Amino acid sequence: MYFKREIPVFSAVYRPLPVKRYVMTTMGGFWPALHKLPNGHLGVVTRDGDFHIGERGRLVFVSSPDGGESWSHASVISDVGPDDRNPAFGVAADGALLACFIRADRYVDGRWTPDKDRGGYTAMWMSRSTDNGATWSEAELVNGQGNEIWSYTARTGPDDHHRYASAFNKMLTLPDGAMLMAYGISTTERPRQAGGSFLVRSSDHGRTWTDCVTLGEGYGEPALCHLGGDRLLVMLRGTEEGATGLWQTTSDDAGRSWTQPIRITDDQEHPGDVIRLQDGRLLLTYGRRVAPYGVHGMLSGDDGKTWDTDRKLLLVGDVGDRDCGYPSSVQLDDGRIVTVYYAWSILDDSRMGVYGGSLIYRPEDL
Repeated sequence: MYFKREIPVFSAVYRPLPVKRYVMTTMGGFWPALHKLPNGHLGVVTRDGDFHIGERGRLVFVSSPDGGESWSHASVISDVGPDDRNPAFGVAADGALLACFIRADRYVDGRWTPDKDRGGYTAMWMSRSTDNGATWSEAELVNGQGNEIWSYTARTGPDDHHRYASAFNKMLTLPDGAMLMAYGISTTERPRQAGGSFLVRSSDHGRTWTDCVTLGEGYGEPALCHLGGDRLLVMLRGTEEGATGLWQTTSDDAGRSWTQPIRITDDQEHPGDVIRLQDGRLLLTYGRRVAPYGVHGMLSGDDGKTWDTDRKLLLVGDVGDRDCGYPSSVQLDDGRIVTVYYAWSILDDSRMGVYGGSLIYRPEDL
C-alpha cells in the first residue's frame, strides 16, 4: 500500500544580487515609510520604544545624507501615546513633510485589550514638519474620518466591535500638487475581512482630506504607486480561504474608481510597496512570513499587467522571525534603489534584536 500527502515546498534557484546593507535604526524600526526629501536627503518615519505590541511605542523620524548608508539619531514626532504607531509619510508640493499615525489606546494594565471601549474608533492623526524633519508640529486629527462607505458602516451601536483606521506607507504627491493617502480600517470582529481600504485626496498640501473612495472591502495596508497621467496602482493585503497575500487594483481616472482586486503573491507574502523605476519597470517589494523570512521582490515590464514570478528577488533572507518586512523603496537620482525594512534579529553574532535596515542596489543587476 502506498500513501501520499503533499507538503508545502520552497525550492528556487537564485543568482547573486549585489546589495549593500546598513543599519537604519536599532531597538525599533517598525513599519518604515521612506521618501526623498526636498534637501536631497532620505527620510523615514517609523516607530520605536516598545515591542510590536506595546503602549510605550512612539513615532520617530530618521534621515540619511548619503543615500541610505549613514542614518541620524531618531527625532521624536510623537510620544504622547499610548502607542503611537502605524505611520504613513508624505512630502507635499510646498516642501512640508507629513506623518500620519494612530494612537492605539487599547491597553489595560499594559496588556493589549482590543475590545477596550467597545464600539469605539481609533482615529488618525497628522503631524507636519517644515524643516526637513528637524522639528514636528503637534499632531492634529485628520478631518473627514468616518465618511467611508462600506458594508460595515451601518453597524454603529455601542456593542459593535472596535474599529481602527491606519494610513499606510507612502502618500503620493501628483504632478499637479494634489496628494493622495491610502488607509485601511480593521475591526476586532472575526473574520478580519470585516475591514476595508480607502483613498482620500488633498488639494491644500495635506491640511484637509476629501473625496473618500473605497479601494476594496476585506483588504488592508494599501500601498500606492503613480503610473503616470491618471493611472494609479495599489497593492492590498488580503486573505482568501485562509491564505494571506497581496492583491492588486488599478485606476485609470485618478483614483475615483478601481478595478476588482486580483491576487499577486503567494501565502504569507505581504505587505507590499511598488515604485516606478527610471527604466520604466515597476518594482514590487514585500515581506515574506514563511521561511526564508525576509524581504522579496518582483518586477513588471507592463505596468503590473504581469509580474516576473520566475525571477523573484531575494533581498533579505537571514531574518530569524516571521515578524519582519514592511519594505518601502525609492530610486535615487543616480539610479540606485534604496529599500528600508524591519526585522527581528540577524543571523550573525551581533545579536541585534529588532532593527531597521536599508538596502542599496542597482536596477541593472535585477
